[in-house]
Amino acid sequence: MVDYRDIPFNEVSIIKDVWERNRKFHEELSKFFKHLYSDIVFEERINGFSSFDQDHIKITLAEDDEERLLGYCISTFEGDKGEPQTLHVIEEARGRGIGKELMNRHMEWLKGNGCKTITITVSYENYNTIEFYQSMGFRPNTMEMRLK
Repeated sequence: MVDYRDIPFNEVSIIKDVWERNRKFHEELSKFFKHLYSDIVFEERINGFSSFDQDHIKITLAEDDEERLLGYCISTFEGDKGEPQTLHVIEEARGRGIGKELMNRHMEWLKGNGCKTITITVSYENYNTIEFYQSMGFRPNTMEMRLK
């Protein structure tokens, strides 16, 4: 059984190990921008969320019966614009609907807070995740390109 619970921002360090797995996954996946992922530090990335008050950030954990973290999602909004900022489910727990449940909870929260525009950023090379977000109703709009 999977339990889902929201935590306040001051407890976000709970996700550090799983977040790090997500960072390493992206570092290994990226053909051209490995350095962007290898240089990210958890505390610096998370500090970027500290400007949001408790009403504008949602952090949800997915845990098993032994309270082992299986995944998480962090979403934020400003005005009528919302964004699931980071989502990760550990490899051994994938295919059980955990990511979908996390996203559904966050989409409901964003819409319930008046978000009319909800966007998500996903790595161009992360094909499985692109397909996952498309299954959730997201469609490509623009593509950012960078010099290596």
